[in-house]
Amino acid sequence: MKNRNFLSFLIAVLLIAPSAFSVSKIARSMNFVDFYVGSSSPVGQRDGLPDVEFSDYVAKSEINSDDIYKNTFHVGLSLGQLRANHFLWSLGLNYIDHKVVDTIPLNDTLGLELAYNPTYRQLDIAFNFNFYLIDLMKSGFSPYTGLAIRGGIMRIDDDVNTADYSANLGMSLNFGADIKIWSAPDARSFVTLSSVNSYDFYGSNDRPKYLNIGGAIKYYFRP
Repeated sequence: MKNRNFLSFLIAVLLIAPSAFSVSKIARSMNFVDFYVGSSSPVGQRDGLPDVEFSDYVAKSEINSDDIYKNTFHVGLSLGQLRANHFLWSLGLNYIDHKVVDTIPLNDTLGLELAYNPTYRQLDIAFNFNFYLIDLMKSGFSPYTGLAIRGGIMRIDDDVNTADYSANLGMSLNFGADIKIWSAPDARSFVTLSSVNSYDFYGSNDRPKYLNIGGAIKYYFRP
């Protein structure tokens, strides 16, 4: 009888344990979708435009980015997941319109005038990995920091040539915070207003670099 009771108990544990583990695992992750928009201010230095090398005109070709590009805007959306209440990853699309100044000062006496009115428009696939300092499931506010990798295509158009494309890669440091503004009664979903900021520290093929300051609406929901 004792062996039979023990066997029954063991079978019950084996049946219940996987289910309990599964529930616990699900409870520790939240999917999300977000939409963000913001402003971008040029930072760092560049030695050319994506289709123009400054070294063709002057010996010293490192020019401050804010002497090359104007402030602009960016917009994007992403899908991702918050795991273990602290680790967030996302994959999405990011668009930015690189606005160039009328005349680029190459030195004190020489300026480069872009006579053909070029436009540089960038569409990226963006991967983000962020760490939240405070558990969003238990708190209405949490700052975060992380890393972004963006790779995509820049379309270059001007008054003479159209649809020239340049592939490039960018990397950024992310920082910001989420503020919870709504939560479902069953805690299976919630909405946050988010500060979505980044500092570009790398750009290949003369990809412009920016300090990006923006905001997002994020909808979190259980998988």
